[in-house]
Amino acid sequence: MGVFSVILYIWKLRSNGSFDEVAVIDDASSVIWVERHTDTGEFEVYIRASKERLELLADGDVFITRSESDIAMYVESVKLNTDEENGDYLTVSGRSAEVVLHWRIVQFASFTGETATAENIIRYLFTQQFLLPTDEAKYIPWLSLEETHEWEDGAAHQYTGKSLNQIFGSLCVEVGYGYRLKWIGTGFRFELYKGTDRSYDQHVNPFVVFSPTFENLGNTEYEKNTSEYANAAIVGGEGEGTARTFVEVAEQGKSGFYFRQVYLDARNSSKEDLTDEEYEEQLTNDGKAQLEELKVTAEYSGEILNYNSYEYRKDYNLGDKVSIKNQYGITGNATITQITEVEDASGFRIVPTLSEWQPISFN
Repeated sequence: MGVFSVILYIWKLRSNGSFDEVAVIDDASSVIWVERHTDTGEFEVYIRASKERLELLADGDVFITRSESDIAMYVESVKLNTDEENGDYLTVSGRSAEVVLHWRIVQFASFTGETATAENIIRYLFTQQFLLPTDEAKYIPWLSLEETHEWEDGAAHQYTGKSLNQIFGSLCVEVGYGYRLKWIGTGFRFELYKGTDRSYDQHVNPFVVFSPTFENLGNTEYEKNTSEYANAAIVGGEGEGTARTFVEVAEQGKSGFYFRQVYLDARNSSKEDLTDEEYEEQLTNDGKAQLEELKVTAEYSGEILNYNSYEYRKDYNLGDKVSIKNQYGITGNATITQITEVEDASGFRIVPTLSEWQPISFN
């Protein structure tokens, strides 16, 4: 098995909250590095085993970084395989630093009015859970928060028993943001960002188009799924029987065979001090958010060929909107929601995952 060019930096988190670089690995046999636009990334590294490496990676809290990325991965699994014929190897895997968002649960939170923008909700919850928590056990000294962008996208929302990862992911999908915990050498800074439109829909930025015609798109996979699709909902709020609050939400222009309704239970959504109108608005927004999760899914992944093409992180980035056309005439504009970088015996390749086709056509 070959040895490749990617260099990995190993960091130990000390009890005082500092990070120490304790090793460099430049002989990995295989590296899979996945970064996501609105969710937690993941990684897997396959390296020659030694007693020192096993102790280094399996003892304490370990993060791994690369010079090509500002995302750090947290080691969650270290697996040792011994083999007299082929040698001993370690398989090291885990998730990106955003994993901490899975570990904080919002018991109850309601957002209405001017403070209900997506950015304000995210900044408030991040601050309350990590930076200025009422429970000191939740405080993490090596996390920080970027300055506000003062973006105004968003609507009223209420959350009960949701993790920060669930809340941030759904909000960012709703308004078109991405989020990340950016590695800054001494810890992480939480950032929101917007991708750049590089599709045929605009004429400000240079186009980025992936197609066999341009010899920059290799093996592809396309899947469309309508099994969970709904475009209308009855949302049931708090109360019992005829005293229960209900609202109806529906996408405009859908009727007959194309009107597809579901029931959404929002009984845990509390009215608290809201007026009837404010509470109904909140239920309506929650219904719309849940319907977003029940849309037709159309996902497209393809292997980007790295010659005569665009350079990742220079010509396009995670979260950017690009145009695609494959040899079957499947065309459209899509957001890059995930980037998987792989280096192994087959060489180096980048596999983007593209979704949210706007529009999609066959010609």
